Amino acid sequence: MAFAIGIVSSELFVPRIQEVSSEFSDVHFYYYTYKQASDAREIAQTMREVDAIFFAGTFPYYHAKPIIEERGIPVYVMRQDEAVITASLLQASWTYQVSSDEISIDVTEPQLVHEIIGEISPSHPVGPVLQITPEMPLSAIVQFHTRAQTSGRAKVAVTSIHAVHEELSSRGMPSLFMHELRRTLSRALAQTAYLARLAKSQKAEPAVLLARHSGNDPHFTTMLRQYLQSPWFSYDADTAQFITTRKHVDYVIGLSEFREYLETSGAQTGIGYGLDILSATKHAVDALDYSGPGEIFMMDAQKNLSSPISSARISLKLTEPNQVQLAKRMGLSPANLSKLLRFHAIHPSNQFTAQDLENHLQVTRRSTERIIKKCVDHGLIIASGEEMTYQQGRPRTIYTFTLPDYLS
Repeated sequence: MAFAIGIVSSELFVPRIQEVSSEFSDVHFYYYTYKQASDAREIAQTMREVDAIFFAGTFPYYHAKPIIEERGIPVYVMRQDEAVITASLLQASWTYQVSSDEISIDVTEPQLVHEIIGEISPSHPVGPVLQITPEMPLSAIVQFHTRAQTSGRAKVAVTSIHAVHEELSSRGMPSLFMHELRRTLSRALAQTAYLARLAKSQKAEPAVLLARHSGNDPHFTTMLRQYLQSPWFSYDADTAQFITTRKHVDYVIGLSEFREYLETSGAQTGIGYGLDILSATKHAVDALDYSGPGEIFMMDAQKNLSSPISSARISLKLTEPNQVQLAKRMGLSPANLSKLLRFHAIHPSNQFTAQDLENHLQVTRRSTERIIKKCVDHGLIIASGEEMTYQQGRPRTIYTFTLPDYLS
């Protein structure tokens, strides 16, 4: 299976990347070059569809980030570290026969330069160092290096910005463009290729969408079929089940009119992803149980619950062995036990009623009562009192959590 990676880099750094990219026979690299880091924003808007993006620097990523996040493409960003700074200082020293205090350098973290020189030669002075930011004008960086050389404080400039190197070189000033070691660059591209493979495999994951609509709208299922264009079944009297792929669900959920239709119709929607249809269906059922009228929840293969219409992200995965064993003993799904523990964590009091729990779990009263009975039988909660209501009827039982230490 072939993968596509977009490379966003300065023109000067592309040949270096191409030397290493030949190691990846199953990856197609598409190069997008910029003169200035701010050009990356326009590049991000016009870039073809790729499985991952490699940014050869933090500044172009800073400018492209809002666009890339909207597109949801995995990203690897090459950042300055001790290795590239050390290698660049050594190269400048050997090439131009200068000492460290005769080199001007621009970096994102000046402290790294001081630490490196301090490790190599603690008593040796450090040359002019400029901390750069994405918003800093190139002219200010060029001026910094120019002044350092014209004043005699430096004999050579080391810069991480292609446009600055070109401008200094055009003025006849010794300049060296900072670039990564081959091994570091190879590891970075390998990590980007891994992100691309992971993204592509996730897009092909089976996906199941369950939509529950208790109203009398005869067009509800028809509307969903028009959007989803995938096989569907009647899961139960009020619920339609659609089987498709994660890539297709991501596309359809990305349509604002589809999300708005689900919300305004008052439907409960649960979406599940998994390694197969069976696990995707189970995750869709768990997501549906969590969903209320007009809400959409999705659960991935790692049992993380999220919603495309809110920033909520909840882990319904039990990680403690004791919790997993308890869920099995109780005959309770890990998702329901996880939701119970979350209810305990966010409920303002250690006491609650069946109605409180029902509202949180978004399940039927009968399901809530079954969960409460299992919790009482296994000593997680006790009936501790009664609450009189203002209406006629029996008083409501008040329950108190008595969770063991490994659950609370």
